[in-house]
Amino acid sequence: MSDSVLDVVKKSLVGLDEDLVEYIAGIVSDADLESASPNELQEQICGFLLSSEYRENENEAALIAKDLWDELIQCNMVSLPKKKTMKKKGGKAIIAGKSNAEPKEEVQIKFSEPSEKQIESNEIKVTTTTTTNAALWAAKNVWLEDEDYESGRPKDEVQAEMEQIKNRRGARKRNNAENKLSSIHRRALQHLELRRELREAQEASVRARWKNGGYKGSIEANDFSLSNPGGGPDLLDQASISLVRGRRYGLIGTLFIFIIIDAFLLTGRNGKGKSTLLKALACRSIENIPETCLIHYVNQDVTLTTEEAEMQPWEIVVRADIERELLLAEKSKTPQIVEKLQAIDADSAPRRATTLLEELGFSSALRERKLKALSGGWRVRTFLAAALFARPDLLLLDEPTNHLSIAAVLWLARELEESEVWQDRIIVIVSHDRAFLDQVCTDVLHISGAAKRLTQSHGDYTTWSKRRAEKRLAWDREKARRTAEIEKLREYAGHGFRYGGSDSQIKKMKMKERQADKLAAAGDARDTDLADLEEDAELPLTLKHGGELPGNLVELRNVGFRYGTTQADWLFQGLDLGITSTSRLVICGENGAGKSTLVKIIIGELEPTIGQVIRSGHARFAVVNQHHSDQVDLRLTPLDFMRTKFPGDGSYEHDLKLRSHLASCGCTGGNPDLQNTIASSLSGGQRSRVALAAVSYVEPHVLILDEPTNNLDLESVAALADCVRRFQGAVVCVSHDQAFVNEVAEECWVVAKGKVRRAASFQTYVKKQLVKMN
Repeated sequence: MSDSVLDVVKKSLVGLDEDLVEYIAGIVSDADLESASPNELQEQICGFLLSSEYRENENEAALIAKDLWDELIQCNMVSLPKKKTMKKKGGKAIIAGKSNAEPKEEVQIKFSEPSEKQIESNEIKVTTTTTTNAALWAAKNVWLEDEDYESGRPKDEVQAEMEQIKNRRGARKRNNAENKLSSIHRRALQHLELRRELREAQEASVRARWKNGGYKGSIEANDFSLSNPGGGPDLLDQASISLVRGRRYGLIGTLFIFIIIDAFLLTGRNGKGKSTLLKALACRSIENIPETCLIHYVNQDVTLTTEEAEMQPWEIVVRADIERELLLAEKSKTPQIVEKLQAIDADSAPRRATTLLEELGFSSALRERKLKALSGGWRVRTFLAAALFARPDLLLLDEPTNHLSIAAVLWLARELEESEVWQDRIIVIVSHDRAFLDQVCTDVLHISGAAKRLTQSHGDYTTWSKRRAEKRLAWDREKARRTAEIEKLREYAGHGFRYGGSDSQIKKMKMKERQADKLAAAGDARDTDLADLEEDAELPLTLKHGGELPGNLVELRNVGFRYGTTQADWLFQGLDLGITSTSRLVICGENGAGKSTLVKIIIGELEPTIGQVIRSGHARFAVVNQHHSDQVDLRLTPLDFMRTKFPGDGSYEHDLKLRSHLASCGCTGGNPDLQNTIASSLSGGQRSRVALAAVSYVEPHVLILDEPTNNLDLESVAALADCVRRFQGAVVCVSHDQAFVNEVAEECWVVAKGKVRRAASFQTYVKKQLVKMN
């Protein structure tokens, strides 16, 4: 997809969901104007604008679609179709207006990456060999006059096959877009309903506090259950929880999703269980939470109301002070109300909100934008700032670091750990960032899907993890000892049945048999009791690689880039960088500094404004970003998805190879059989592993990781770090996850103030950020 097309679509459709913006840009970029007229494409875009409720009036939506198309034409990004004519040269078919040369010895071709956003996202580049060049070159670029370039097939047969492929792709795009819209609508309604419930509960809490005073106690809840939002058995049963003021809890663990397909019950790890528990606390679905306890919950996703879309960030933040909002809404400003407003320093709220936004990385330009003009990440930051501004008794944070830079993560950790505001409040955090959890959390809450229970322990995540590993090791030893003893008893008992013996001997042997049965039964009960020790163990994850290549795989010489034309528009200039097969580098910097732009230049999605980029013609690239799981077709099973992407020769051996690779990435084919489960029924983490399997199947030489940990659980992050360390090729990483970066990166490059400079180390960069905060 052209970045210029994407920029124009974003500018024309301000406030539209990011996924749909990218999808529409993909439609324009991939449009075949010979088979679809501009009018048809405008109608398609108009339909999306209506379906997504971006506009309610059809005429208005049609006008916006036409204006968008006119803007694209004016920017020379689309044009009316020109009929291609065919010529013959030496018996070979060519395209008029293109080079008459046959494909070179090495040709770089972009693999299509089917996804909900765009069926052909071109995220992986593969250098093919001469044996397949001709067929791919002919299939993608050439209509033949008489026969296929390689196979000798008739022209009409090839044309019919290509038409079928094009129609199937079009149908997949439409279906995926419709599914995406339906999913977006459903999630949006759920989020808005949840926020409405939370707002009502918060207002009720404030009014109760006016009558009865603020809540100063802890939260105790016993014998509660947690229902499964997807149906099936409860996630927790007869659970208890105790939340004490001044403590900060890290909520970790694995709950299970239950899927019923053709009367078979399948189970699998579900990353949404922890979020379900947070929502239950926020909505007071769990009994015994006092009404005077003020609760704020920050979700991973943000859905804006029409009113909020027109607000600036500081306005959203000050609205989080429920007491201030209720007092200002009173028509008659009695002396009591004025006194309360003065007590909470209501007049300084806008200034305090602005300071908080600055701490979270908002520039003056971002603070002046309306919410509808901000990306999803900045919207989440806005609502995080709002929750901190509200200073609730119970603060619930669901993956708060996902959209933060490293500097913002460090600030948030220090704020929660050291600020006096939070010393007498309760915080519960769900996060995949081990370093963040270790710094912030004083306690660990562990939820177990296998045991359906919730346990608590003092200490940070690393302390809990070490104790957990020790318990697992002791359990394994106990199982091995018990198994050996049972085998010994059964061997002794079986001796008499085989060879006979006296009555006393037979009696003794039967006693040994009963002892073995009793020991086995006790062992089964013990295994069930400790089954949760296995459920959060790291699942296997292996990334295929192409091996090491000599020399630079990518070399940047005096590279600079800017989106505008003025000196102030430069993101960076004067960059010299070489990437070899042994490179392990992380790119750091504030959001918007140019990290993603630099990555796009490295892989060839963007060309530099100045300078030169030299890429090895032999190197294959694979990109793993925070949305990589979106490329998985939700209607297919993981195995069918891999078959579609890599059909091979259709043999049993090829199928076995695909199964083996999926299993090596943690997508099992046994119990549970995830390989044959429809992708829509898999958790986000499971789909992530399927996407990683697809990305690495081409055996890349350069692995690009752009915030790859955002949708993974703690165990999957650890497994990803482990396999990246073993990856035999170059690694370029953009990540805010300190523990992950420390595991995989050896070089640290910082994008800031119009330059890209190498830091002494990642640890040095982090220390400098801490010094700046102080």
